[in-house]
Amino acid sequence: MTNIIDFSKATLPRGRFMKYERLINEIKNKNKNHHTYTEAEIAEIATQILNNIDGYNEACSTPIIRIAKDFGFKTFQGELDDGKSGDIHINGKTKERYGFDKVILVNKEDEFFHQRFVVAHELGHYLFGYLGNANYDNTNITFDETYIKNMHDSAKEKTANIFAAEIMMPAKSFIHQYEVAEKEGNGNYVFILMYLSKFFQTSVNSIEKRILEVAL
Repeated sequence: MTNIIDFSKATLPRGRFMKYERLINEIKNKNKNHHTYTEAEIAEIATQILNNIDGYNEACSTPIIRIAKDFGFKTFQGELDDGKSGDIHINGKTKERYGFDKVILVNKEDEFFHQRFVVAHELGHYLFGYLGNANYDNTNITFDETYIKNMHDSAKEKTANIFAAEIMMPAKSFIHQYEVAEKEGNGNYVFILMYLSKFFQTSVNSIEKRILEVAL
């Protein structure tokens, strides 16, 4: 397998780490109490994460690989079974297999923009399915989830998808860029789709879904 991106070896500033630590602890406590997250709450968590990225602003796409690294993940491209776009593995024999105890795998055959969305989706499973889950207090037990195409009907898959959409295509920025694209393309829908896909570096399919979600 090969890394999607050759990550920097730089250590996170302590203050920035503490901000994520507080967020992680808040999510852990909610998950321990089996909290059901609203879409607004998920969007707020995505916003908090984006606000803690040095140098990030709404004029650029979400650096999702960097975010995954900030949460301790190593991200790989690899050969996955047909129909699978991604996997997340934490603890258990993960380090023995991959050299790291927290990994996200994406299907190297998928287009890059879709790979980015899958990383965000799997990170959503970590935040809302792993943190605070007593089933995984024993680090000998592996936490894993799989992104299977067209099988996102369960509550946990819907939550992960909502998080992925919110962090990859933040509503405020998405609406603004839609208006920019609409003006530049004289309302041409295909132009709008291509513009937004390129700007947010997500698939056209994700863009079309997001347009419906933010009611444009």
